[in-house]
Amino acid sequence: MTLHLLAVLVLGLMCGSELNVAAFAHPTLKRQPLEAHILVRSSLAALFGRVMPFWMPGSTLLNLLLLLPFEHLNQTAWRLAAIALIIQVFAVLFSLVGPVPINNRIARWTPESLPGDWRQQEDRWDLYHWLRTCGLIAAFAILVLSVGVR
Repeated sequence: MTLHLLAVLVLGLMCGSELNVAAFAHPTLKRQPLEAHILVRSSLAALFGRVMPFWMPGSTLLNLLLLLPFEHLNQTAWRLAAIALIIQVFAVLFSLVGPVPINNRIARWTPESLPGDWRQQEDRWDLYHWLRTCGLIAAFAILVLSVGVR
């Protein structure tokens, strides 16, 4: 049961962080003067670029461990955890081909070195991030449900 709760906690905290970025941080940044906007956005991109390669796969690994026999999940709880895991794996793979390459470029931006299509890149990253965040929230809800039916 401890591993199950740890998996829920880690995924839940990540979902909260991702939702904060999507719903509050980036929309607020877009209303700031260009220099502040770019400096903060690139700093956040660099920070999350260092943290998320451990947090997202780590959360996914915790969920994978739930599926091993030592957790003794009943059939329904196991299936729900497996569905949540599949969504998390998809989110990690999607991240590698969608938002991560854009994030890596944004992390290097300065107000003086903005590419001509910087707004389009930001908008694309924000869209990808919303899609990933919605998927992770669904995985979180399903994983919480798996605790309830355990």
